[in-house]
Amino acid sequence: MSKPRGPGTGVKRHNAAVVNPGPKITHDVVVADPLDRLEARAGRDRLTFDGYKLTWHGAAAKQWTAFSGLADESADEGTKDEGPTPQGLFTVDPKNIELLEPSDDWGSHRVRLDPQASTVTRMRDCLKVIRTGMYVHGGSIQGTKGCIELNDDREEREFFEALRKYGKPIELEVRYSGAREKKYERVNCPYPSV
Repeated sequence: MSKPRGPGTGVKRHNAAVVNPGPKITHDVVVADPLDRLEARAGRDRLTFDGYKLTWHGAAAKQWTAFSGLADESADEGTKDEGPTPQGLFTVDPKNIELLEPSDDWGSHRVRLDPQASTVTRMRDCLKVIRTGMYVHGGSIQGTKGCIELNDDREEREFFEALRKYGKPIELEVRYSGAREKKYERVNCPYPSV
């Protein structure tokens, strides 16, 4: 297991420090301040992940092949320690980029996904689990326990360089589409339509 280097490093946790659902939100959860949605729609850069591609929307638009969840896609978004990143809004802050000793599981970089309050509420009230410890990271082994993984080293470097150059927090919306929406989304907990 590789050890993270850089600011904010400590014990490596691959996803899923999960707290019991309920009205309390423990110190494990970093709830991000929501970014201005109108600004995002009016041209501010933003990220989306649909289960297949991580897409940067904005002046320097770009797409990277990405994946989340177990390689066999057997778990839904609310499954502790196995499912893909829950659908919702997250904030990705480039100041949280960590450099790692390269490994097949993690690649060379990672950045934490901080759920916004609406996402924490959906996880708590609908999925009945608040999932934390999720990242965007690299790696050559397909399959995660809640992270978004870029399996190509070149694409990993490109994404993290773009994020570093952007230099400020950016919103990420996870909204599954196609076959992955059917596999990952709980029937009794649909993610609201646009």
